[in-house]
Amino acid sequence: MKILFVTDLHGSQWKYDRLFQAAQAFQVDVVINGGDLLPKSGNRFTQARFITDNLDRHFAQFDAAGIYYLCFMGNDDLMVFLDLFEATCDRYHFIVNLAQRRIKIGGFEFIGMNWVVDYPFRLKDWCRMDTRDYVFQEQYGTGRAHIEVGGGLAKQRERGIL
Repeated sequence: MKILFVTDLHGSQWKYDRLFQAAQAFQVDVVINGGDLLPKSGNRFTQARFITDNLDRHFAQFDAAGIYYLCFMGNDDLMVFLDLFEATCDRYHFIVNLAQRRIKIGGFEFIGMNWVVDYPFRLKDWCRMDTRDYVFQEQYGTGRAHIEVGGGLAKQRERGIL
């Protein structure tokens, strides 16, 4: 089985185009995108537009080629767009949101986890404490999470994430 791993594309269309070309050229069976899929700059709705326009088209290419694409949102991808991201992944047979999930492909088991130990930067959507006695690092600015209070948190608890 041939696997191609990539991460931190941050919404760069030429990188996504090159990824598909490389996957085809190397005849890979599985691409794993380890997060930070969406643009970092611009207003927060830039990420939603990228999912519905660019990422959807990107996934369609891999699905049509029969190449598994395992991915999850990373610490720079806003959690408020998780439902949109999951709905986009669910449209395709070969596209899998691997976050907190497990899938078997060709006798291999892939397990994804996109929570990160807290870091000193502002966005905290995907942060977790490493242990109960975790000591937080010095922070650069006030922490901020982009999830809906109530509905968003309840949904994460329902999924077993929180």
